[in-house]
Amino acid sequence: MKNRICIGIAILILLSLGSCNSFLDIKPEGELVQDEQFKDVQGYRDAMYGIYASMAQEKLYGMMMNWGLVDVLGQQFGDEYGLFADASEGGTASKYAYIKYASVYNYKDQRMEEQIESVWTKLYECISYVNNVIVNIDKENLNKDPDLKLIKGEAYAVRAFLHFEVMRLFCDNYRMNPNAGGIPYAYTFDLSNKKVYTLAQCYDNVLADLDEAIYNLAADGDIYNTEILDAYHKKRYSHCNLYATWAIKARVFYTKGDLDSAAYYAEKVIISQEVGLTGRQNFDRVKRYGTHTELLWGVFTNKMYTDYKELFLKSVVTLNASQRADIKAVYEVSQFTADSKDLRYTSFFQDKGYEGHLFVRFLNPTEAASNKPTLYFNGTCLIRLPEMYYILAEATYLKNRDKALGYLNAVRGSRGLADIEVSLVDTQDKFLKEMTRERMREFYGEGQMFSFYNLGFRDFQNKVDVVPSKDIFVLPWPKSEQEYGVTNQ
Repeated sequence: MKNRICIGIAILILLSLGSCNSFLDIKPEGELVQDEQFKDVQGYRDAMYGIYASMAQEKLYGMMMNWGLVDVLGQQFGDEYGLFADASEGGTASKYAYIKYASVYNYKDQRMEEQIESVWTKLYECISYVNNVIVNIDKENLNKDPDLKLIKGEAYAVRAFLHFEVMRLFCDNYRMNPNAGGIPYAYTFDLSNKKVYTLAQCYDNVLADLDEAIYNLAADGDIYNTEILDAYHKKRYSHCNLYATWAIKARVFYTKGDLDSAAYYAEKVIISQEVGLTGRQNFDRVKRYGTHTELLWGVFTNKMYTDYKELFLKSVVTLNASQRADIKAVYEVSQFTADSKDLRYTSFFQDKGYEGHLFVRFLNPTEAASNKPTLYFNGTCLIRLPEMYYILAEATYLKNRDKALGYLNAVRGSRGLADIEVSLVDTQDKFLKEMTRERMREFYGEGQMFSFYNLGFRDFQNKVDVVPSKDIFVLPWPKSEQEYGVTNQ
């Protein structure tokens, strides 16, 4: 990577376990005090807390990688009223001016170039922090403390996850172009430029890291335990745990096009006794980050409140990121009955009539008015259980249609919907189009649809099948980085 990626080389030293948002100690000379940081297992725990806190910042999963930039690219949100493009410098709107340009894929606009470079840089910064843990823990005798093996597994899983996130944004579709160029895959914590691998090699690297993670996380247990006294074993859903690692591996194989392998790991997740889809009567509990058996991994933050409120909870006609114009068609609102009503629509959106919809999935106006955001909005989901059902449904359809429909209907039922009529999905083409619609309904605000569309999608507004365009679905590398990978672009 370019030297500027590790600006100043931030030192991962948490001030305390209870202060997850104050974790960086910058040493002026830019040298890492290794002996001080990793003198005992607590230093490793603190470093992992710091990594998760880094990921939860606004420029990554605190906004941009989910309901910010990436969901705008996925056409979940936009700037229908042209409110952001003409905003004056320094105002609230100008902070979100990228929305106008992201919604039309104008990657040459300066505001978009800045956002894309920021995402790239922050992802690689987090990768460098993980590598700092890995290069040190690989030298440890893991028998000194059982947490060392657990932490090693987490670190390898997070490194794989972060690299794969870069791949999903900045690389071509492997299914269509397996010989495409990849990205720098970083294995060290230093200022040296990192080797750029082919896309196929990047997939191999990610899967190898996940294999190492699964080996070390083999003893990982109850991820929803909130009563255990040991802080590092409490609320394991806020760490990259074993179930999350299986799920990431399923996602990687699915994106690669190896559906059999994807199904194998997805099934390992859903048959686990620890996890399970919620009943429709409890759906309101699972639409966000928190203790519920659908959340496989998420990161804690109490910093998202202000941006979310500014973007989504003001008047639609003054300043508000607009939803899709066909939002009611996506959720098939006209087909709702007393016994079949999609709880995602009624829980994620507030219908404002002619003004459109407010997006209230993560925070609604009543909660916002209470000025107690930490009670309602204290984290973001990175991977959840329904995705595993979707992967299994798609992987199973040609082998056993009834079984595939069973996976799809399991999620639908937990969301308040009746089973889908077989006649609506009696061909693979119809089934895959329905799965696209189902993902749109489920993952609103989670930054999943942009990379999914890169696999090919159905444009519901124009009712046509769309072959992914590299010009749209592969973000350009930052200009400061292109000289190191231009032959792969």
